[in-house]
Amino acid sequence: MEALYNLFGVTSHQVARTVLAVFVALIILFILLRVVNMLFRRTEQRLLARGRDTGFLRYLRYGVKGALYVICIAGALQNVPGMDAVLTGILAGSGILAVVVGLASQQALGNVVSGALLLLFRPFKVGDTIRYLAVDITGVVEEIGFRHTTIRTGECKLLLIPNSLMNSNVVENLSAEERGEAKDEQ
Repeated sequence: MEALYNLFGVTSHQVARTVLAVFVALIILFILLRVVNMLFRRTEQRLLARGRDTGFLRYLRYGVKGALYVICIAGALQNVPGMDAVLTGILAGSGILAVVVGLASQQALGNVVSGALLLLFRPFKVGDTIRYLAVDITGVVEEIGFRHTTIRTGECKLLLIPNSLMNSNVVENLSAEERGEAKDEQ
């Protein structure tokens, strides 16, 4: 054990405590992820039973799970001797990294934001028949995902249209006309 102390400057007690803290953080992460998944599944079932769209719930679930990963991993690493300085450096550099990643993935992030806006303002929803006027395509919306909207055409072809294009081009919702929603606005 003295060799461990001489090599790394830590005692066996410190190593055991660190391993235990990391293990506990991983167990907490696992339990929290299970609880989050269960809560979101129940909420999704309730919304589906009421005939509501659950697309926005998927965005929220991924955001909550991502935050849990970051918090639990940072908490686990904080217990490792010498990681405080590393975590401080990572935190300081994360602002610069966010700008670089944001510029590099501007189009992908634009699609994610556009997808969230489509789910928030609901110009169409899953199951609606729409016509995408930019290329004159008509089909049924099958999914509004993070990066793209999936449309099944009358020829049973699946089209994946980036959400930024769905948000910036004219889309005619034929199902809204059938439900009488377009008449209510006039």
